[in-house]
Amino acid sequence: MRAWSVIEPGPVGTGALRLVEKPVPVPGDDELLVRVRTCGVCRTDLHVTEGDLPVHRPGVTPGHEVVGVVAGWGPAVRGFGGGERVG
Repeated sequence: MRAWSVIEPGPVGTGALRLVEKPVPVPGDDELLVRVRTCGVCRTDLHVTEGDLPVHRPGVTPGHEVVGVVAGWGPAVRGFGGGERVG
């Protein structure tokens, strides 16, 4: 999957983010795998990207406010189907 990752924290305009290929995650027993269609980036994510706050994982991808469609699910998940819009 393609994702923008923090390579070296710094001002966004100086190349702090890079478009990279990452493996598609495997959902846990009670998790959905969501194919992201739209993602918001909060101010905290920008602080991490720009180095104002520490990066807790190398190559972190900012953005956790997403809307997408269900692309997979774990065995304990009930009530969702493939292609259903979620956020």
